[in-house]
Amino acid sequence: MKSKLLYTGMISLIVALGGFLMGFDAGVVSGANPFYKDYFGLNEWSLGWSVGCLTFGAMFGNAIAGPLADRFGRKSVLSMAALFYSLSAISSALATDFNFFIAARMLGGVAVGLALLIAPVYIAEIAPSKLRGRFVSFNQLNIVIGFSAVFFANYYILKLAKADGIGWVTEPNCWRWMLGAEIVPALLYFVCLFFVPRSPRWLAQNGREDEALAVLNKVVSPEEAAESLSAIKAHIAKDKQSKPKFSELFQRNMRFIIFIALGLGFFRA
Repeated sequence: MKSKLLYTGMISLIVALGGFLMGFDAGVVSGANPFYKDYFGLNEWSLGWSVGCLTFGAMFGNAIAGPLADRFGRKSVLSMAALFYSLSAISSALATDFNFFIAARMLGGVAVGLALLIAPVYIAEIAPSKLRGRFVSFNQLNIVIGFSAVFFANYYILKLAKADGIGWVTEPNCWRWMLGAEIVPALLYFVCLFFVPRSPRWLAQNGREDEALAVLNKVVSPEEAAESLSAIKAHIAKDKQSKPKFSELFQRNMRFIIFIALGLGFFRA
């Protein structure tokens, strides 16, 4: 049983690297923007847009994450996010045009939106019910670790830029190295996702019940796996019977809940 718990923990930590990349990507501009501000000749408004554009990309990523995950699977969407993180890192680091730089940063925002929504969903679907909350919290923990790690990375790169004899990292171009450094954890995330199984719920939802049971057998006992698969199938059948409408969000009994949710998102941002 300990081996199953260790396996689930490792899978959850790999998937939660999406949270690490979110924290890294969101925090990297705080060290880089004084330098690319001079390079692009930005005013205060343009500088603010270069930081805030990530949020607009994340909004789009959030909007498409659910449908993409249902169609192609949670693992595929997370792999897509890892690729977007990589492309965003290298593109923003090599940018010579401000509009291209914004597009690259927004691509990173799309990756943030995808990973932020799908990573905890995947972990919740694979983790045992008794430990679900603990494993899902890995994603939040990794966001904070990502924020912390990028400050140390930026500090080290700036220290290299100021050191004598380091010709390939200078103060004028250190922002490129700060932004490009993200490609290392992003590619690591992409490679590690090859070792992550498909979500058992997505497999069952697409008629691949034997594969779903095989995944569940890796994380819980055979008896619990069979029970979990039965519960998943019951939830899927229930979801097919009741198709929620977007207009239901604006019903009277939902207004206060939506208000609280929007408020939490606003103050967190």
